[in-house]
Amino acid sequence: MAQPVRQYRDRAMGWRALLGLVCGAAAAAVGAVMLGEYEFTGTLPFSAGPVFGLVIGEVVVGVGHSRARWAGIAAGLMAFSGVAWAGWIDSSQGLQPVRVLAWVAAALAAVTALVRTTGLPGRWR
Repeated sequence: MAQPVRQYRDRAMGWRALLGLVCGAAAAAVGAVMLGEYEFTGTLPFSAGPVFGLVIGEVVVGVGHSRARWAGIAAGLMAFSGVAWAGWIDSSQGLQPVRVLAWVAAALAAVTALVRTTGLPGRWR
């Protein structure tokens, strides 16, 4: 008899899910430092934001094996925080105002991480 396909959607928080969140936070911190070296102008916010969110969501799901709503919200917050931190680094660490496009990239990263972690709503699948 074949094994059923494993579903990760309704799993309670375990050690593996917690490890996925820790790895996602570490990836967000490293990514923020790297992304902060670039200026948020042109098309960078519209490409780097979603890619950043995709990477954070993939780390959380890949390591934690959890697609729960709380994991998606946490991944979105980590992605938003990472890009916002990168925008702060880009602004000469607070000496200049943070660019509006940095906030746009942070919002795109948060939405992308949330969708990557939890999946699309039922009618869009």
